Amino acid sequence: MYMALRGCAAGIEERLIMFHGKKEEDTVASREKRNQFIREQVRPQKKRQVVLWLKRLTVLVASACIFGAIAGGVIIFVENHFSKPEEEVELGRLASSLPETPALSEEPEPTATNGTVEGKEITLSRIDKISQRLAAVGAKLDVSLVGVKAKSGANDWLEGKANSQTVEYGLLVQETTNFYYILTTCNAVQGQGTVTVQLLDDTTVDGAVLGCDTRLNMAIVRMKKSQIEESILAQMAVAQLGNGIGMLEGTNVIAVGCPNGVLRSVVAGRITNDSVRASVTDGEVQLYCTDIPYAEHSNGVVVNIRGTVVGILTTDFTEKTGEMGLSFIKLSGVVPVMELLQKKKSAPHLGIEGTSLSVTVAKAHHLDVGAYVTEVHAGSPAYEGGMRVADVITKVDNTAISSMVDLYQELLKKKSGDTVVYSVSRRSGKKKIRKELRIKLG
Repeated sequence: MYMALRGCAAGIEERLIMFHGKKEEDTVASREKRNQFIREQVRPQKKRQVVLWLKRLTVLVASACIFGAIAGGVIIFVENHFSKPEEEVELGRLASSLPETPALSEEPEPTATNGTVEGKEITLSRIDKISQRLAAVGAKLDVSLVGVKAKSGANDWLEGKANSQTVEYGLLVQETTNFYYILTTCNAVQGQGTVTVQLLDDTTVDGAVLGCDTRLNMAIVRMKKSQIEESILAQMAVAQLGNGIGMLEGTNVIAVGCPNGVLRSVVAGRITNDSVRASVTDGEVQLYCTDIPYAEHSNGVVVNIRGTVVGILTTDFTEKTGEMGLSFIKLSGVVPVMELLQKKKSAPHLGIEGTSLSVTVAKAHHLDVGAYVTEVHAGSPAYEGGMRVADVITKVDNTAISSMVDLYQELLKKKSGDTVVYSVSRRSGKKKIRKELRIKLG
């Protein structure tokens, strides 16, 4: 019995040993398979992912470098070609475009030992040189300037007894084979048919008055070339006329003619206000205020730093511009009138005063955008045609307008005696009434 039990126990022990051995063998095999799986599947995948991310990072870095290079190039290009630091650009432009003017006196180069005092002297010296060069630009217009005076005072003028205020500027604006056409003021012609014209050498000839526009105080005089000596004729030249586009506050301008009441004076300054508008009969003009000192008898023209005429001096709108500095009318606003006067014609006459209604103002007062009539002259074509104060003109012969400037431009396209249809909006109580008025222009 004992031997049987011992034999059974030995068998069980042998089986246990075999079981554990087999289990260990299975465990080792399993580990080996797992390691093989990691080597063959997991690690290559991780390696591929790392390579993929490295490629993406390389592309990203390369793209950033390319973008940075392009952006840097664009910034440098813009700064070099479009950036305009006010002082540097302006001084550089003046230095390159204006004629050299000899210095009045040689001054020693200041040193920096005294700090701000020396700095101020350098700045003032530069300003002085710029002023001289601006004056030189205005002086170049002398070949296009003449003096104009009413015929009745010619003897006093020649004897030197007349006050300088009686001599108005004249600007040569057009030339033909036989004539010069001169722009001057209505004050100079005083309603006469002929005037006296003073030339460069102070000799005088006659000029025929072709027309005068009192609204803008401008007249056109025609002068025969045959009256002028050849030596003087060779020195005369027609002024270069511009349109005045691009003039802003701070722009350098030069007043020539009689800006201080004395013929052939030159005064430089800057535009201080470019948004003033003033009403004239049947229209509106754009005015530019400057820091050039005001003088009651100022007359002349305004040129830019290139010597191009861009405006006409005026003292007729001081209620808008004040009397601290001179103001001028933009040349493009008066050229159509000049052309009419050269042809011995006058602008058609409607007979109203008005102001422009902006979208904001019109909306606030429940009005239409257009030319708002503030006054209708008694007996004028507008009055006879039924136009009244507070009417808003919105169309001229089916052409929509939004301002008094538009109204004036359309008027200049017509002729005296033409019948024009004006579309107006009129308030009647709380209602708006729209009418079409047929008006024969004067």
